[in-house]
Amino acid sequence: MTGPAKPVDPPREIPKALRPLVWVGIPEAVLRWKPRLPSRNWSIFWTSVAAVSYLYYEDRRQCKKIMEEYKERVRGLSEDVMHPLEHPRKVYVYTAKYPGDDNYDVGVRFFKRYVKPILVAAAIDYEITSGTKYGNLARELRERIHERRRNLAGLEPWTTNTVAGTSLPTTLSPVQYLQRELDGAVVLIGRPAFKEWAWALREGWGTSIPTTRVDRDEQLASVLSEDTTFEEHVPEPQADVQEDEPTEEVGRPSATQGFMLPSQIGLQSLQQKSGTASFSAHPTAIMNQAQPEAPAAATVPEQLLPPVAPIPAQPPLCFVDFTNLVGWRNIPRRIAHFFNHRSDARLGAEAGLSIVLGNKNDAREFDPGMPDRDSDAAPPSSDLHWGVDAEQYYPPAFNRTLQDIVRYRQDYYGELQKELQATREIQRRVREPTKYEQRNPPRNEIELRGERFDREKMWRNSEQGYEILKPEAPVCWDETWRGSLRVLQPRQEDERVPRKPAPKEAEEPVAESS
Repeated sequence: MTGPAKPVDPPREIPKALRPLVWVGIPEAVLRWKPRLPSRNWSIFWTSVAAVSYLYYEDRRQCKKIMEEYKERVRGLSEDVMHPLEHPRKVYVYTAKYPGDDNYDVGVRFFKRYVKPILVAAAIDYEITSGTKYGNLARELRERIHERRRNLAGLEPWTTNTVAGTSLPTTLSPVQYLQRELDGAVVLIGRPAFKEWAWALREGWGTSIPTTRVDRDEQLASVLSEDTTFEEHVPEPQADVQEDEPTEEVGRPSATQGFMLPSQIGLQSLQQKSGTASFSAHPTAIMNQAQPEAPAAATVPEQLLPPVAPIPAQPPLCFVDFTNLVGWRNIPRRIAHFFNHRSDARLGAEAGLSIVLGNKNDAREFDPGMPDRDSDAAPPSSDLHWGVDAEQYYPPAFNRTLQDIVRYRQDYYGELQKELQATREIQRRVREPTKYEQRNPPRNEIELRGERFDREKMWRNSEQGYEILKPEAPVCWDETWRGSLRVLQPRQEDERVPRKPAPKEAEEPVAESS
């Protein structure tokens, strides 16, 4: 049996103050509604949402306030009048791919969000060089330094817009271009960019280089042409040879090795189809049979430019201690950092202020902090330890880079041999293609060689970049750099560029009424 029914409360009477609203058209149910406090769970939910929203709003408001404060301190510099033929000051920004992060532009985004506004407010130009892969920034800067050395030696013309005697009045001479570089600055975003920049400085100035430009892709192709990845061992046909007839042996070149020419690939295919030995020889080998051998030309050793010591003066440095939190173990730190972007705003604004207000004259000398050449002996307070704390946040997957490359190579070359064998069998009509191969024809040897070259180039660059960026690898340093590197100093809190007073508007005379 059910208990007695619970009495229903009568509907709430409409307050006298709200009764006129009934004639306006507002439903009586709305006017009879009696508000009440939410339940415990709803109170917890709305309190949490309000607290999180306030923390986010207050942090972003503080970021805007910090940026406006620093921009106001340097805005007076943008009000100076420049000559029409004068160039603004220019800084060079270097960012590198952060270990463990697939987004290679995190350093660029940090610069554009927190450092760039200060430079724009001061009317300072900038140029960003970002590495999309491990070691890309180091290799790019190394090639630039090699080009600069050949330019200074008079072996190559200046390829930048610095050639004197052109028709443009704004064109800079090489001397003016170099002076403009020294008047600017080099901004390093994060420790990876610092390591790759130092490696490029050592490899660029401290090694002997050829007098002509070196094609790295051609060097890699030459190395790959010496292996036996695409080599095919074909048994030679047994032929009955009479003893009284002279035999002429046609040499078989190693045309199946490495990177063959397209003509060599076609000759090899014809040999397999016809089964004759007339196409087995290389065209040059056939020509050499009818012509006498020419004497080998004496090899002339290539001239090299010796290392430069000491290196030329470099633009003053500004290091931005940017840390990218990557990986699952850094999720709690990332959540806390989501509500503390004002620390990044303060860091970027201070760096921008030191760039704008600092120059090579008041910059201090780079302090490696070590009396000898052993970089591991540098104390933690030296400049070589810039951003060293960020290396402890590298994800563990970055330390497995070399093992992953070895595994990728094994899997790729295993599939490459299968696809190469299928391609050769189908082209030589040894078998008919399967239904799957009819829908997806296998690639020819030229395409496979091109793909193999691209993969090997990527893997070797990644291995080189890992050796530069791994936490146990120190920052490159050479004692011959002393006196050539300088560092911009942080500015005082009251230091600012005064703004020009606004021009007073001429007061119009007031006509007296008659």
